Amino acid sequence: MPHDATTPRLSRMLEPHPPEPTALVHDGRHWTYGDVAAATGALAAEMDQLAGERVAFMLPTCPEAVLTYLACFRSGAVAAPLNTRYAPPEVERALRHSRPRWLIVDESRTDRLDGVDPTVLAGVRVLVTGRGAHRGSGGTGGSGGTGGSGGAGGRYEPFAPLLASRPGGAPPPPGPDMPAALFFTSGSGGEPKAVVHSHRSALAMLTSTSEAMGGIGADDVVQVCDPLVHVSGFIETLSTLLAGGKAVLHDGFDLDDYVSGLLADRPTLICTHVDVLAQLAREPRAEREWFSSLRGVYTGGEAVPGALQRDFTALTGLPIGVGYGLTEAIWLTVERDPGTGRGGRIGTPVGGAQLRTDEETGELLVRGPMVMSGYWDDEELTRRSLTDGWLRTGDMGSQDDDGVWWFRDRIKDLIVRRTSKITPGEVESAIDEHPDVAHSAVVAAADSEEGQVPVAFVVLRQGSELTADGLTAFLRERIAAYKLPSRIHFLDSLPLTASGKTSHHDLQETAAGRP
Repeated sequence: MPHDATTPRLSRMLEPHPPEPTALVHDGRHWTYGDVAAATGALAAEMDQLAGERVAFMLPTCPEAVLTYLACFRSGAVAAPLNTRYAPPEVERALRHSRPRWLIVDESRTDRLDGVDPTVLAGVRVLVTGRGAHRGSGGTGGSGGTGGSGGAGGRYEPFAPLLASRPGGAPPPPGPDMPAALFFTSGSGGEPKAVVHSHRSALAMLTSTSEAMGGIGADDVVQVCDPLVHVSGFIETLSTLLAGGKAVLHDGFDLDDYVSGLLADRPTLICTHVDVLAQLAREPRAEREWFSSLRGVYTGGEAVPGALQRDFTALTGLPIGVGYGLTEAIWLTVERDPGTGRGGRIGTPVGGAQLRTDEETGELLVRGPMVMSGYWDDEELTRRSLTDGWLRTGDMGSQDDDGVWWFRDRIKDLIVRRTSKITPGEVESAIDEHPDVAHSAVVAAADSEEGQVPVAFVVLRQGSELTADGLTAFLRERIAAYKLPSRIHFLDSLPLTASGKTSHHDLQETAAGRP
């Protein structure tokens, strides 16, 4: 079924599909397209006064997250997913930045709100999902309900009743350039930055994902374990629904659960993080039969290690296709058969994307319908990142004589830990909050299991007896677990550049792990 990325069809993406086929599978339950459409319509009717307002949600990979996206797109509200691993201070910063009218939280995450300034939740309708969300919940009702701190019991409103059918006409479709979603990604200095995708660019992300994965169709079954609050889970799931296929949702990766899904649901496509594929390839019990239903396997990133590519292809008979993109624009290129030679081959453009390099720096610049509108409430960062529609990626790349693009290196000072992006500044800011810390610096270190890990170098104030364990315990209350330094080294001083700035380049570890 062809889709025109210039047409604002995101708000009506379920309507072309018959109601009988299964749309979602989760935790043993099957949702038909009719079920999803009915629940989406009821939720969108509840959002009828929220056009242009943000609806934040911190949910696992589950149908409720899908329904929230779809209802926002239909009503004109702006979906603002929050990382479920955020610590309370990170939740508070994201809420301050996005200023949502609604906040939908799974019952397992309501404790994160205990550490949020109550004034941030004032006027926010807080809804709770989960099996126990009905018990003891005294909701305020209406779109202007008041939030509060504490658990679900008696303080927040249950989400499930909002999915019940209720009368109401279909709202007018939002314009193609109206904001559809805010995706939070790491910003410098620990401050959040929120990528704004319009209805036009969000739809283009889904259609380019489909094209990259060989054209998702109504007969496809896509197994998803990536977070739906991250752009990866979003594009995998919503591109499947756009095509009328079946999305099988797993909340995170568990080897036995994932393999059971491969055998029971017989997916035709998977797209997931490279470390998931590595665990599958290295599993001693692995058999080719596990993967016999698949017609394609994909991952996002700039390279797949040659050894993994060889092992996975030998086991499954399928190469790992590589898609290149970023939260601000995805997918841009795809390489469906990268081979087992030199890494970094990211392929050719998809979805109408255009790539070129900055002649002076070698930085990759991209333009296309899937490029973001800008950064939420940050005109200066938007101006620096977008010029005449061309987005600066922060990556270096080049094109060979055959027209194939190759990733070279990162310009941005990012640490990529199992595909999760961490800026050193946000970790340094959290470390520097400790009263015993005089100065800190965080750098990336190579890791055979996680790709890269953050390593901290810390100068303590005179007389301090702070230990690495003590500092780690302090950080656990301020940043997500995946951002915690893998190792902490205490130094008498940090190396400086000629201009007096910390020389991160000179902060390295020896093979013995010593600074």
